[in-house]
Amino acid sequence: MRLNRIRRSDQLYVKLLIGITLCIVFAIFVSSSIYYFTFARILQNDAFESNLANLRDTSRTVAKTTDNAQTLAFQIYRNSAISKLLYYSNPNPFDTQAAMIDLSNYLTTMPFIHSIYVYNPASGLYYITSQNGQKGIVPEHLLKDKSIAPILKNYEDYQPFAPVPRIIATSDRSEEETSVYSYLCYDAIGTSQTINSAVIVNISASWINQELGQHLSGNDQTLYIDDHGKVLSARDLRPVPLGDSDRTLIGQLVEKEELGYRVARFGGEKSLVTYTAPDAFNWQYVRVTPYSEITKKLSGIRWKTLLIACIVLAVGICLAWLVSKFLYVPIDKIRNQMKDLESEKRNSSYTLRQNTMRKLIQIQEFNADLQAEKLKKMGISFDFTKPYRLAYLRIDRFEQLKEMNPNDLLTYKFAIMNIATEICSRQYIVDSIDLDEDSMLMLINTFEDQPFDWSEHELMLKDIQNACMEYIRIGLTIALTPVSSNPHELHDRFKLAKEASNQRFFLGRGAIIEAEPLQAEAKYYFPIGKEKRMIEALAGGKTEEAKALFDAIMQETVPCSFPVAHAAATHLSVTLDNMLMEIERNGSLPLGLGELVIPRIERYETLEEMTEAFHRFFDQLKTKLVEKRSSKQDDLIRKINDIIQSRFHEPNLSLNYVAEELKMSTYHVSRVYRQQTMSTIVDTINAVRIEKAKELLLTTELSIADISERTGYTNSSYFHRIFKKGIGVTPTEFRKSGRRSAE
Repeated sequence: MRLNRIRRSDQLYVKLLIGITLCIVFAIFVSSSIYYFTFARILQNDAFESNLANLRDTSRTVAKTTDNAQTLAFQIYRNSAISKLLYYSNPNPFDTQAAMIDLSNYLTTMPFIHSIYVYNPASGLYYITSQNGQKGIVPEHLLKDKSIAPILKNYEDYQPFAPVPRIIATSDRSEEETSVYSYLCYDAIGTSQTINSAVIVNISASWINQELGQHLSGNDQTLYIDDHGKVLSARDLRPVPLGDSDRTLIGQLVEKEELGYRVARFGGEKSLVTYTAPDAFNWQYVRVTPYSEITKKLSGIRWKTLLIACIVLAVGICLAWLVSKFLYVPIDKIRNQMKDLESEKRNSSYTLRQNTMRKLIQIQEFNADLQAEKLKKMGISFDFTKPYRLAYLRIDRFEQLKEMNPNDLLTYKFAIMNIATEICSRQYIVDSIDLDEDSMLMLINTFEDQPFDWSEHELMLKDIQNACMEYIRIGLTIALTPVSSNPHELHDRFKLAKEASNQRFFLGRGAIIEAEPLQAEAKYYFPIGKEKRMIEALAGGKTEEAKALFDAIMQETVPCSFPVAHAAATHLSVTLDNMLMEIERNGSLPLGLGELVIPRIERYETLEEMTEAFHRFFDQLKTKLVEKRSSKQDDLIRKINDIIQSRFHEPNLSLNYVAEELKMSTYHVSRVYRQQTMSTIVDTINAVRIEKAKELLLTTELSIADISERTGYTNSSYFHRIFKKGIGVTPTEFRKSGRRSAE
């Protein structure tokens, strides 16, 4: 009695300690929450005022830039030299040069300007000066800036001197781009309603961003909403991708036409969205600040407070646990011993049941009554003396599952068998067997007195597939045998179900297959002719034709059984292997068998998957062939250049001479050389001879006639003519200028 009273008192103290601990933790939680929301509101208002000031600075910067662009455009129109470019369809070259110099001076004195376009529609020319990118006199069809023409064509859609944000090419030799604000200035429009002339001033967005400085830094996001409703990033003027919710939010802000802020989700993150009213150009500015940035410091204090509460809670629970541990030690010991005994019994029983059922489906001759009694004693409910069906389950994409979760395969298979057993047991008596790596077998007593409607069984199997996909994300292919009441047909039905599951190769993953005994099928003959044409097409680089022939060969196996398709695919793999070995043995194309892996049917679950693999192999093979042929052309170019370098002094060196040395036709040699070097052999010969002549003129006292002879020219006058055409001066003038430079 005394011991019981002590234990009851300890239990009371434990309950009291836990209650006090929970009250303290609750008070800390409530107070920290109140403080958090109060100070968060204050920080939110401060952030709004700061963001609004930044947006106003941004608006003023854009307005100042607009004034500068407008002033510059008026100056350009008043410039007499430039006005000739605007209104004369064919201005004097000296006027053009003077005008281009003036444009360059404008660009030099105003570094914030990226480029200036002067456009004359009558001549169809753009006069461009630019910090980087395309510059000079450019016809409309050669203009790299493709977005300016639609703007000029639809000028009525843009306010005069309103900034037009655009992305233009940085360089005519590069794919890099830069962001600019474009300002349009054009003369009065006549009755034709077309532009007579125009000046476009492009101001670099990066320069404006430099002025804004810290306003565009950090995790905040500044957006422009222009007069056409486009939402652009202030950093690079690129359109901002918006989700449906973001687009709706922006639309609501535009409709309000007033400044303010809103706390909402933007880009999937809770944010403070500050916005301005439309400016003079009908632009609005929006600044999105992640809410976490506003409450960063406050959140740190809050989490510290919550951590203290959790520590208090943990300490209180630990104390309560330590106090009660003494009381529950004997009970816990007994409970653990019972769990161990139950687990050992369950595991041993499960293993024995699985082994017994595996042996049952493997043996053909057995005593039915003896085996039925044995199953009953082991708690196996399946009765093969009553109508039954077998369902063979195969895991789809098993190799991927095995690679990603090699240690959890048994767990996944156990889950699949539990799901299938649970669904089937609603109507039937069922047991499951774990078979090969990717296979399981369901033994189902259906108790069918007469042939059952297949659609009802199919519906049950679909439920199994859907449940496995929903809960464990695993697809299944299922083959179901016909009903049988003969115990000695169990092994045959198992083989039938297993063979039927192979039809997944034709039907695809997730199929439900009605396993029927194989009927005598028509004799299959492998199409040797198509195979030969496929190999010839591959060797000739006709990949699409080879793919079509491969598809035709495999499609002929679809009406047959899986072993036929397996034999056909294996035959094709062996033939391709022999083809590669023959090519390498001949030494014509060393492809490297380590790089080209021929697909094997054993690696693929479906015909479609295997076909894609063979198609990829054909493409890789074609790439190897093209690379080899390209290297042969490089060797030919090198040989031609070597002949020219070593025999340039021979007067008879020509295209015919080179072709005879290489034992090739002049047409082939000339065509390949021009394709690879963009130059003719004759031009290359003259270039090498002129270089050698320049060297002799500067380093020797030989006469012009001797130098002409030593460089392969038999006629001095012809040498003079070729030298002056290539260098721009005569040999004598070249020698004199070279000596003056040396002195």
